[in-house]
Amino acid sequence: MYHGDSGVRQLWELACSKLNSFLNPVTYEQIAHNIIPLRLEDKNIHLGISDSFFGDWLNDNFGTDISNALKDINGVSYSFVFEEGHRPEEFENAEPDTGAAEAHVEAVIKPLIPRGCNAQHTFDNFAVGEENRYSYTAARTAAESPGLYNPLYIYGGTGLGKTHLLQAVAHHVLSHNPKSVVKYVTCEEFLNRYVGSIKNQKMGEFRDSFRGVDVFLVDDVHFLSTKTQLQEEFFNTFNTLHNYNKQIIMTSDKQPAEIHGLEERLVSRFESGLTTEIFPPGFETRLAILQLVQEKHLIKIDEAVLRFVAARISSSVRRLIGSLTRLVAYASVSNCQITERLAEDLLRPLFEEEQSSKNITIDAIQKAVSDHFELSRNDILSSQRPKNMVEPRMLAMYLCRELTNHSFPEIGQAFHKNHATVMNAVKKIPGLCLKDEKLRRSAEIIKRRLRSN
Repeated sequence: MYHGDSGVRQLWELACSKLNSFLNPVTYEQIAHNIIPLRLEDKNIHLGISDSFFGDWLNDNFGTDISNALKDINGVSYSFVFEEGHRPEEFENAEPDTGAAEAHVEAVIKPLIPRGCNAQHTFDNFAVGEENRYSYTAARTAAESPGLYNPLYIYGGTGLGKTHLLQAVAHHVLSHNPKSVVKYVTCEEFLNRYVGSIKNQKMGEFRDSFRGVDVFLVDDVHFLSTKTQLQEEFFNTFNTLHNYNKQIIMTSDKQPAEIHGLEERLVSRFESGLTTEIFPPGFETRLAILQLVQEKHLIKIDEAVLRFVAARISSSVRRLIGSLTRLVAYASVSNCQITERLAEDLLRPLFEEEQSSKNITIDAIQKAVSDHFELSRNDILSSQRPKNMVEPRMLAMYLCRELTNHSFPEIGQAFHKNHATVMNAVKKIPGLCLKDEKLRRSAEIIKRRLRSN
């Protein structure tokens, strides 16, 4: 299981024996299994991990435990350094298992489709961008190492890919371990089954069906709002699974604390694990989504048309994919090539819906940003470079690109800048928002204010 020379392996094994005494057995196994001792340099032990996301989580939650485990080993204390890009080779020295090979072939021929899941909702079919990368990585990690982030709570607006990620976890777990018991339900379905079990006096059967699973995936958990009895049942189910370290993943359109009528004890449980947010996709991600979806169609739409559509539809991934489906269907029936002008005619109702939901001007955005950050409009338009002006100015440019149909040159002209400056702002802001919670919150508040006017 471990890489590197025998000396560093022995050192890490001694540290693990101490680490095992600090942690509960399940947590220890999941952590130790995913850390690989690589080499020793002076008093620094280099530990291989899968990615920076896992490293940050380890540092935040178990960094002190790992440091303590490396203290005073044979009279020497060591520090640790994480290196990304390493995964455990679980079956490195295993003898070939012909039965398992045959089962694998059968699984390839007859893939398992989780109940209630769309066959297309896999990780391979999910377009990853800066706006959803954090949630994607968390979901993928939860699928590969169930129980590591528990619970995982993903929230964001409608049509941004939350359900896709949830079902991708189900597909991944079952494809790698067909014997796993994976349960995917919407919260409304959970309610309907609960009511039906009461009516038919089958509460025991209902509870067994949900509490005997390995992975529990619940969509739209905000549906629990104000439903007292349902919350009680969900609370008990959650506790049973969590106590056995079974993976729980939930999605919602709100953070737990923002769900009206959700009991405090559930808010506390939901927030006890990892919470991530999916943001509306930027232009590059929307284009990537269209390119990915059209790979499964025999009829291909020109890249210029895809860019045209990606620039016009920004509020919902679902609406974006629907627009492509409409174009492909028309091209198939009419046996013609889709041009931008034809796409404009075919998708006019969608474009009009999109525009009516965000009839926002550059002036309105500049004013909203300057008001929020307590700056003057001249500060936003100036060339001064202090941080308290630079980030709001970049955010304003980003929102102009995100919430209007203006081009980069048009936005640049409105800010007295060239189009390259606007492009740079649009590229940087999503990453800055992921690192800076305050800036991200500001962006969301300004968007809501603009859309409500």
